[in-house]
Amino acid sequence: MERAIRVYERLKGPVVPVNVCFNSDDSLDYVAMRKYVGWLCEQKVPVILLTMGSSEMYNLTDDEIWKLTEELAEEITGRSLFIASTGFWCIAQCRKFLKHADSVGVDAVKVQISTFMPATREVIVGYFDRIIDAADIPLLLWSVTPAIPVEVVAELAKRPQIVGMKNDGDQFYGYYDYIRATASDNFAVISGGQMRNFFFGYQVGSPAYLCPIAPFRPDIALRFYQFLIEGKINEARDIVFQYEEPWLTTASKMSWLPSIKSALYIYQLYPNNRLRAPMHSHTQEELSKVKATLEEVFGPIEPVCL
Repeated sequence: MERAIRVYERLKGPVVPVNVCFNSDDSLDYVAMRKYVGWLCEQKVPVILLTMGSSEMYNLTDDEIWKLTEELAEEITGRSLFIASTGFWCIAQCRKFLKHADSVGVDAVKVQISTFMPATREVIVGYFDRIIDAADIPLLLWSVTPAIPVEVVAELAKRPQIVGMKNDGDQFYGYYDYIRATASDNFAVISGGQMRNFFFGYQVGSPAYLCPIAPFRPDIALRFYQFLIEGKINEARDIVFQYEEPWLTTASKMSWLPSIKSALYIYQLYPNNRLRAPMHSHTQEELSKVKATLEEVFGPIEPVCL
């Protein structure tokens, strides 16, 4: 399947999960998000992703997920690899979405099976058996805790249409086992969230990672990836220590999602830092703390002003 191989070959480097921008009335600001992903494409970010956590899909309607997928696909238009994601849907709804994503130009879809369903072979393979022919679009798995068994991932990796997975479970033993079990397949095991994980994972075969810095400083994320490609391990490690470690220390203490929203606002990539109600958005005092950390870690803020 040539299309799947092309997607697999482009699944490399930092992946930026798109945070959702909300208006004051809690509606989605599609214009702001289109400008943002357009900027990401201009910065040569290789992969752009909609996902359950960062994209707040648990707090979006199905219609909003449908429209957001279409809007971003229209904006990206092949400049970066665009991976959409399903909601926690039944088979019929998932099939409809795969057809929709395929029709609007999405490159691949991450299938998010509800965490209320057991991660057994019967459920995981059975779900994919029932959706895989809905559209000719490459698919990715999603593993959280409890994790999809390694042997189930290895089985599904043999299917040409399934090109990879996002691993949000164990980032050492589990990550390693998934990578090694699928090493002979066209299957990308993507680290679910940090440079420090990928620093290890790249060296055993993982091609891509979600990055906590790339959403607002993609230049640093790309430099880190280039160091790994060139075998400059010490230089890559230094980026983790210099940038990721201190940023995550503060951002995690202040709650990750509000922190990354605040960073996008401070860099003027988004017009506000809102999370949809009833989720907590940072106050002005908290914004000031985030800004101070960003300046301490990354230097003077240079607003992008989209």
